[in-house]
Amino acid sequence: MFDKKTYRIDSNIGFHNLFLIIIAAVVPLLMLWPVDARAQLIKLKTAPVATGDQFLVQPSVNVGMGGLSIALDDTLADSFVNPAKAGRLGGTRVYMNPAFYKVTDGNGAVKTLSVGGLTSGNHWFGGVGIAIQEMSRPHTSSNRLRDQSTNNNYFWMQAGRALNKSQTLGARLHWAGLGAMSGVDMLYPRSRRIDQDGYMMDLRLGLDGETGTGARYEALALFTRTDMTHEVIYSYSRNNGCMIEPWMCNSIMIPELQPSNVEENMDKTNTWGLHFGYDQPVQESNWNWGSILTLNYKTHPKIPNYELMNIPRDPGNTWSFNAGLGASNTSDDNVTFGIDFIIEPIWSNTWVEAQNDIWNQEETEVLVRKGEKTIENDFEFINSVIKTGVGWQGTHALLEAGILAKTYRYDLKQKDYVEDTYREQEESWTEWTFSLAAGAIFRDITIQYTTLITTGTGQPGTASTGGWTMNAANAFSMGGEFIFAPDGELALESAKVFTHQLTVTLPL
Repeated sequence: MFDKKTYRIDSNIGFHNLFLIIIAAVVPLLMLWPVDARAQLIKLKTAPVATGDQFLVQPSVNVGMGGLSIALDDTLADSFVNPAKAGRLGGTRVYMNPAFYKVTDGNGAVKTLSVGGLTSGNHWFGGVGIAIQEMSRPHTSSNRLRDQSTNNNYFWMQAGRALNKSQTLGARLHWAGLGAMSGVDMLYPRSRRIDQDGYMMDLRLGLDGETGTGARYEALALFTRTDMTHEVIYSYSRNNGCMIEPWMCNSIMIPELQPSNVEENMDKTNTWGLHFGYDQPVQESNWNWGSILTLNYKTHPKIPNYELMNIPRDPGNTWSFNAGLGASNTSDDNVTFGIDFIIEPIWSNTWVEAQNDIWNQEETEVLVRKGEKTIENDFEFINSVIKTGVGWQGTHALLEAGILAKTYRYDLKQKDYVEDTYREQEESWTEWTFSLAAGAIFRDITIQYTTLITTGTGQPGTASTGGWTMNAANAFSMGGEFIFAPDGELALESAKVFTHQLTVTLPL
């Protein structure tokens, strides 16, 4: 018999003619060909899960200034976001980038060592790099090594060519072999162990150009695929809602109990998209302004069967956009100030399909036929991001400070076609990241230390659970992304994320 609790779902600005031709050609093709826009990562979250900076595996100059990017060049990070921008470097740079972050209250930690290099000649440019990462599991009391930590490995390579004196074209492949994704363990709070395995692949094609007035523009097309498997091991049976140890269940003779339970869940997400950017200096001043526009389209072929639910998860899809403006000023004393503002409207739809015909209690009428939707969730987000920072660079030293604030706001509309019910839920919260950086500059080497503190996240649950259990029956995750339909108002046991990064760059 159907129980509704079983089904919780989860320019006109004078661009070069060639640039306009490429845009006109690429946009229609992207309707048919898989491409993703990660120039600006549009994160999807319906709960403030503390995930840390797992994918902070490549260096950035502006990370200490709140990650400013719209109207302020980042000579390192820009080359990884859009491979065509590596043509701006002019020479060779080798980097080493160790990083460490920890979530408070024993909710996991990550150590990463990344090395690589970028080179640019008269016509051709490119780069290659690798990263090795150890992820400590949260709340582990086991002495077995595989229960305490797991490993992720990252590899990237890119290449590009100058089309003419003002335009470059670049392509990039980024591959991550993942033994775990940060934050997933919080979605199975009653499990004894979660064994994750899978990969993330990111393909990018970018264009970078300059107009005769000194303005710069970019276009980027990408495709990203995440394919993960979660093998969840429980030390108790979940039949009939029994959430106690096996020996206790046997002693009170509850039927159909198992001494252990192993579940295998698939998590698959594909992302298509486009990103466009433009910036130019303000005449006769030290100011620079810029703008961005990004489109993401995500499909979720398989959403995991998260905690307490023992039914297959069904598809969903998401349209997400962002539009942003930025400004920066660099004084004659080498003091730089900048601010970015981004607005993110997002529409996401998830649902559950009936595995068999669902009848009413009298078994006289079919409420939902096999393959039809039993529950449907519509999310409407209006997220916003503000970044601001200040930095100073002298002959032998640099200092940076910044703040990033991202506010998540969404309205959930849920329809239950079996119970013939409808409900709405609104949620909002803000995640804050405070950053500081200091560095030493020598003739042949630059060393920069950056620390980040993130607040406003933690271990979320819903008020109806009476505890901190994540009712994530309809969630998907991808690099710090979680979207699910909570069954009640959100509650939060707060946690902070502390990140430390050391970047060493050697120009050749």
